Amino acid sequence: MNHSILRAGTAVADITPPLEVGLLTSSVEGRYDPFTSVRLPLKTRVLALITVDTTVVLVSLDLLGLSDTATGGWQAFKQGLSDEIPPEHIIITCTHTHNAPESVALSALYLTPVYRTWLHEVQQKIHSAIRIALSDAKECNVSISCGVLEGYSLQRRIPTPTGIVMSDSMQPIAPELMLREPADRRVHTLRFTGEQGIIATVVHAVCHPVHEMCLPHVSPDFPGELCNALEAAGDHGMVLFLNGAAGDINPPTVSEGPAAAKQHGAALAAVVQQEAQNKLLKPELLFAHDEISFGIRTTAVTNKEDARARINAIVIGQLAIVFLPGEPFTTTALEIEKASPFPYTLVAAYAENTIGYMPDIKGFAEGGYEAGPGKWSFLETGAAAKLQATSLHLLNQLKSNP
Repeated sequence: MNHSILRAGTAVADITPPLEVGLLTSSVEGRYDPFTSVRLPLKTRVLALITVDTTVVLVSLDLLGLSDTATGGWQAFKQGLSDEIPPEHIIITCTHTHNAPESVALSALYLTPVYRTWLHEVQQKIHSAIRIALSDAKECNVSISCGVLEGYSLQRRIPTPTGIVMSDSMQPIAPELMLREPADRRVHTLRFTGEQGIIATVVHAVCHPVHEMCLPHVSPDFPGELCNALEAAGDHGMVLFLNGAAGDINPPTVSEGPAAAKQHGAALAAVVQQEAQNKLLKPELLFAHDEISFGIRTTAVTNKEDARARINAIVIGQLAIVFLPGEPFTTTALEIEKASPFPYTLVAAYAENTIGYMPDIKGFAEGGYEAGPGKWSFLETGAAAKLQATSLHLLNQLKSNP
């Protein structure tokens, strides 16, 4: 039996909601409003990775996120996704588009019958897509490349004499603000290539998809535009976007509309197509999972399961991908990458059940929107450090005892 063979299978399904399953219009006020139209459909994109020893399925959703409360219980939601593999081996990630339903229970939308019906349909569509991806898996090689995209993301927390303000309150953005750190402007691309061409392309970049925020139409924002652009160009297979630790990273054009989202997606696609120096990875697959229950520092959140962090890590040859829940700051991801025992390490955020913003200690000291407290930021102040330590423990465990 050949343990060095990796197979990959894909599937895509439409998860666009009815217009009544509306969008978040104020996290502070807990308000949502119905959509008025669909600009582009929302999708789930599934990538199944299979070896003799293990199977892992990545499920990308064009959603803001999903919480334990909003799903009616995370474990039950995950268990309904497949009859073929354990729920822990299904890793859900969200692109974090703000023009998808308010699916993180910041408002009362999750209590409505139309929302619950739509979410059940999403669950069933993921179930069918996973079955297709598993059955369609083909032998493949994997490669990684990296480029840089300047001018489309910035450190959004701006110090002022009166405290931290968000960059979108200072539009148009001054050129010097675009250079502020920390920010990760790299674009990493994984290509899963079979005998007949590329099976799947996974693109990892770091930025809030808020070009169309609060505009009342359904849209996957720039992640969807990226996927559509590459798939239209041909020979990229199914395209799946992984958003990084973008808790403090915005584009310079917040709420400016579809043209800004399309331009950002096209710019990312151009970087992917121009990337050179592909590094071939060993076709092996390792997987590890851990969980942490955090303390809650506000009475606005009462469900302790909303503070349970589910962390996953997979290894493909020299590459490790860590999947973190919620919205960590970019510094946390950079520290994980720096201390990782693997030559290549990517940190994907917005994975599994969301647990809100996770500022680092400096972020809490500075204050600002991301520090809350509120339903959008409710974890104990040391959560980011614990998440970082657990991530590195998983990586070292996979390195030393595969």
